[in-house]
Amino acid sequence: MNLKWYKIDVETSEDYTPPFFAGSMLRGVLGLALKRLVCINPMYQCTGCFSAKNCIYYDFYERENSIKAYRITSKLGMKQLSFSLYLYEDTTEELPFVLSAIKKALEEIGVGREKRQIKVSTISIDSKPVYTGREFLPIRDITPCEFTCNDYHSDIELHFQLPLSLKYKNQYVTKEKLSPYILITNIHKRFAELKGIPAQKIDFQIEGQIIQNSLKYLDLFRYSNRKKRHMKFTGLIGKITIQGLDRRSYEYLKLGEIIGIGKQTVFGLGDYTIKPLKA
Repeated sequence: MNLKWYKIDVETSEDYTPPFFAGSMLRGVLGLALKRLVCINPMYQCTGCFSAKNCIYYDFYERENSIKAYRITSKLGMKQLSFSLYLYEDTTEELPFVLSAIKKALEEIGVGREKRQIKVSTISIDSKPVYTGREFLPIRDITPCEFTCNDYHSDIELHFQLPLSLKYKNQYVTKEKLSPYILITNIHKRFAELKGIPAQKIDFQIEGQIIQNSLKYLDLFRYSNRKKRHMKFTGLIGKITIQGLDRRSYEYLKLGEIIGIGKQTVFGLGDYTIKPLKA
């Protein structure tokens, strides 16, 4: 599974408590900043734009029926704003624009209805500082990560930090219907979409079963400027325990930690971490 990506971690120093769910707010203000940075159309409109096919803003926000090769993740109920932004595959080449947009979004445009300007304290990639709070550092030696999985655990916990909303056979998956097979086939499909290749049938037997499921439903709300109305995200949050995983299935679940799973991943939904269980 060949995949390249950046994980950009952003910390702020301002005394500001963000909304309970900050993913929608962050995506919105990042879009404003990106458009101001890269738009060269005198009309400032995407429809019919001569530069749309080469525009990161258009790819991230306006291109319809396309996979969004990035996602923003943040914790629910933060006391201070921090988040991570993932770039995948070809979008890794847009790193300088994205870094500039993060700073511009928070420090110049401002977040929320009140347009609160927030001081960025650090931006780092793979634990390497690229912004110190005063200046950007050279990024010529920063290269994308490549997916490898050097460990293996047959018994694990999946901790969903943001709601999981996914479909299987055109139906939303309930807590009772969730299985390792559904999780892994969804990750497999998302991986193929990010790579821009057809999703082939999985060529191995998926093993493992959920022996404990403490997931619960959670509703999150966002306001859509495009549709001029509030929208609701509903998904499953909490943890599940999986026992008896085969190695390939474990590798896919490790990949899912990086790319997310399910619907609305750009807002951070489907974000989870794996905790191995001790033998």
